Amino acid sequence: MTESVDLDRMTKEVRAAAEECGAMILESILASEHLPAVAVDGDTFASLVRHLKPRLIYMILTEFDAKEEVAAHFEEDELDTGLKKLAAKWTNRNGQSSRLILGLMADGVMHGIVETADWFDDFEEEAEALEDVRADEMRTEFDRQQEVERQRREANEKKRLAPIVKKLVADPRFVAPKISAAKRVTLAETLFPDVDRATIKKAVEKAVADIWLADSKGDPQLGG
Repeated sequence: MTESVDLDRMTKEVRAAAEECGAMILESILASEHLPAVAVDGDTFASLVRHLKPRLIYMILTEFDAKEEVAAHFEEDELDTGLKKLAAKWTNRNGQSSRLILGLMADGVMHGIVETADWFDDFEEEAEALEDVRADEMRTEFDRQQEVERQRREANEKKRLAPIVKKLVADPRFVAPKISAAKRVTLAETLFPDVDRATIKKAVEKAVADIWLADSKGDPQLGG
């Protein structure tokens, strides 16, 4: 179990060790992406400082602020109702030490550790769970909007094609049993010379479908 008081104690011990060997403490993080690195236990870091006597020690102790942590986790400047609720649940931890980052260089090797309070790990797990829920809700809402938009486009398309389809199915030449698909398109282009070919083809397909449906139901108006 690691609590905030443990992080404070580690910080105090490292500061004392740094003072003993004249090391400067920098409140920054040493970038170690391209450096060989080794993890060091937080409780032994002060002893490591005394042994290696480094010139520089990198140390950041984070003081918890629920609102700031939630905003940072979700990358939001303003918290909505759901995020405010999460922050409010953890405000009792405000001001407590939540994370300690320690590092030093020795013989080209980065020695470091990130220690977090157990309760802060719980906070992060809860934030990640909420993030998953919100992502699912966003996907569901996006899918719903996509479906609404699809239905709107279909309705507009149907409305646009309706007068063309109506005239086609009313033309005896179009509903003749032996007329080919190509001839139906040609006939439609003749009847509607100002309509683009893509629209003509869609109208013909819709008209043919309507004729087939009427035939299957025995509609006398469409030759059933």
